[in-house]
Amino acid sequence: MIRARKTVERVEEYTPQPEGRMGMIRLDLNENTVGCPTGLARAVRRVITPEWCTVYPEYEKNHETLAHYFGVSPAELMMTNGVDDAIMLICDTFVEPGDALVIPSPTFSIYQFFHEVREGKTRAINYDGDVRLPLDTLISAGRRARWMALANPNNPTGTLIPPEDLKALLRALPETLVLVDEAYFDFSGVTILPWIRRYPNLIVSRTLSKAFGLAALRIGLLFANKKLMGLMRRIHAVYAVNGLAAACAAESVHYDKSMRSIAKTICRNREAFCRDLDQFKIPYVPSSANFVLTHVGPGALEIATRLRKQGILVRAWSNEPRLKQCLRITIGSAPQMRRLTDALARLDRLIERRDRTAAACETGGWFS
Repeated sequence: MIRARKTVERVEEYTPQPEGRMGMIRLDLNENTVGCPTGLARAVRRVITPEWCTVYPEYEKNHETLAHYFGVSPAELMMTNGVDDAIMLICDTFVEPGDALVIPSPTFSIYQFFHEVREGKTRAINYDGDVRLPLDTLISAGRRARWMALANPNNPTGTLIPPEDLKALLRALPETLVLVDEAYFDFSGVTILPWIRRYPNLIVSRTLSKAFGLAALRIGLLFANKKLMGLMRRIHAVYAVNGLAAACAAESVHYDKSMRSIAKTICRNREAFCRDLDQFKIPYVPSSANFVLTHVGPGALEIATRLRKQGILVRAWSNEPRLKQCLRITIGSAPQMRRLTDALARLDRLIERRDRTAAACETGGWFS
């Protein structure tokens, strides 16, 4: 019998959300539910010719266009096959068996997943009852870690680590690699991307899956100083990013104005939805992303199931004890959010309604 590495046998398979989502109101995976700019889709179709399809991808011009847009040099930027590929690349480049990763809890599970596939150990620092991250504890743990992964805004909480806290952390941990994942930057407007030249231990990641609406093409972006980037380039697959994704990434920056308009609309819809949640007395975490984490009580999974039957998808957790009573809801268009609030009103008996502050006090915090 052919056996895998012992670590692979121990790792639980990552299970994506059920398929068959097209045509439904997709408020479960933090996608752009409006769609990418129509002009961008037309431009991409013009790229595809019979000859073009036969040629291996060429990246140099695309890198130059993207570097100019993000204000870095081409040597400080790398396209990846989604941010998942970027996280795997960081682990492949820097993680030795037994190395420690520090992450907040809860956060994006893929950091831990790829780290532990590389036989690393994980230290999770819990958010407190007010959904704040204890900086001193984070720094203390980071001193004994190989690297740290911080989504900012964080998924699934939607919360931000203030830039002054990130500055203190980077200064306190010069020997620890720090990934700041800015997948939701276009909704928060808070970035430390220019700091890659100031802090030699900093890597920043972005994606075009969210505000740009290109999730199907799997376009991730890594930014770091030339030395760190050079190390990662050594082992990155030569043609990891397909030609269509690379061409679309470079073309997308010409639609920055459209993307920003979409992001602003989503932020307005987020605030309107939060006002509805206040009226419903459904506790939620104030968000800087394109989603909101809500606390609906023990009926969370049943609520999600019933919403799916009505053609509305939201994110529930059945295998994460600290999130079992929560739903993460992506912010869509105004009509989509009205459909959702109407549906929630009809599920009143399943929802645990109470004042947000009281909920935190009564339960000992969001993630107790």
